[in-house]
Amino acid sequence: MEHLPSTYHEIKTEEPQERGKRKKHKIMAVDNEKTTVNLIKEILEKVGYEVVPAFSGKECLQQYKSAKVDLILLDIMMPDMSGWDVYERIRKEDKKVKVVLISVLDVTPSRLESLKKEGISDYITKPFSPSIFVERIHKVMKS
Repeated sequence: MEHLPSTYHEIKTEEPQERGKRKKHKIMAVDNEKTTVNLIKEILEKVGYEVVPAFSGKECLQQYKSAKVDLILLDIMMPDMSGWDVYERIRKEDKKVKVVLISVLDVTPSRLESLKKEGISDYITKPFSPSIFVERIHKVMKS
């Protein structure tokens, strides 16, 4: 089995897609914790994604269309509006943008399947391993 890097410093800085063939994927990271958004931004930019930060559900809803993002990483528990409420509003307007929920709350495999049936691309529990986080984002972007 291949060795997985344990920290983001060990993550290869390869582009998530072949150079010159496609645009760089744009991801919006939404969390009221600025340290979490900054960490996600640092990890994903290191592997070639463009990251747009948002620090509230309201900010996400105001910016995601004009930012033309391919994926939204959405914290579930935020003070202004829950990630789930943000997701439902986005889905009413945009069925194509991919959404990954991020939370400190764990999810059972059956609940994850239920979320995927509702249109969620993945669910990542915080804290996360940077290398596994990147793998999961790559997988979502390829789907």
